[in-house]
Amino acid sequence: MSWEAMTFIRLMGPVLLSAALCGMMFLIRIDDAPDGGRKVQKTPVPSSGGVAILIALGVSAWLASEAGLLSDYWLHNGTQTVLAITMAAGAIGFVDDKWGMSAWLKLVLTATLAISFAVLDPGLRLASLPLPLVMAGVAFWLLVTMNGVNFMDGSNGLAMGSSAIMLLGAAGVLWRVDPSQPFPGPAPDLAFLCVTASLAILGFLAWNLPGKLYAGDSGAFGIGALFGGAGIIVGVVSTIWTAAILFLPFLVDVVLTVLWRAKNGQSVMTAHRDHAYQLFLRSGWKHIPVAVLWWVFSWTCALAAMNVPDGLAMFAFFGLTVFGSALWFLQRLTLGRRLAAEGL
Repeated sequence: MSWEAMTFIRLMGPVLLSAALCGMMFLIRIDDAPDGGRKVQKTPVPSSGGVAILIALGVSAWLASEAGLLSDYWLHNGTQTVLAITMAAGAIGFVDDKWGMSAWLKLVLTATLAISFAVLDPGLRLASLPLPLVMAGVAFWLLVTMNGVNFMDGSNGLAMGSSAIMLLGAAGVLWRVDPSQPFPGPAPDLAFLCVTASLAILGFLAWNLPGKLYAGDSGAFGIGALFGGAGIIVGVVSTIWTAAILFLPFLVDVVLTVLWRAKNGQSVMTAHRDHAYQLFLRSGWKHIPVAVLWWVFSWTCALAAMNVPDGLAMFAFFGLTVFGSALWFLQRLTLGRRLAAEGL
């Protein structure tokens, strides 16, 4: 087979497979019904697109392994563990989509999954810090990424589109590792999975941007776990600040919204409409312009993570955090106050 044909299959295979599987998800009919409040759709929308993304990722990883596109170490260097935790997180989300779970039960299950990953992942042995400290940090980080993507998954294209960009940024950082080392660790193989997941998300977006299909918790938890696992290895081969930069477009909104609600005596465990993207939607913005704002910030952070030297990553993180936080507070003090005054 020619190089051109192989390249086409590599790039378009996950896209087309995911898009085709998304079409089949309508047969499952796990609907996300409008609730007259936080959910803005007017009619029930199928919410099993995340299942299609994860199946496309799993099938593509298997085919890549058979074709020799993954290293001989991928089953032992932590890559398989990241893929397994991704599928397990997606399974938790699928159960929630299908039968429903309380917020506390989801928190317990995702926390258990995060701790399991921290204990099992052999890639963490590459870190220079004491292992118990690394495990605690890893479990917390994975819990944040899984739930962070879930919190931001309420506008067509925003969460999954931004996650695809974040995964591409992670792949760019992971590809810095020299693959000629005798045991290069999971970085090259994880980079391959990150790009494959981004391509699978692209197939899903063909259905999601018009509002025909949602990712559901299966997609949010699964992709959040994949990024979390990849981000951990980014922190090992680069810096923890680099990993945090990649997730910053979600981190700013999630953290500030939680603190804002806590300050006002509101529950942080119940569904609400206080995220920055929700304020835009409540004021009449369309989904795609809102998503584009997060895509732009995601690309900014991804390019910073890939190009800023490790020694300056901390300064880049705080600089971008200040910038994103300033925009968040500006929106809260202008659009947020107007919406509150109008009772919207």
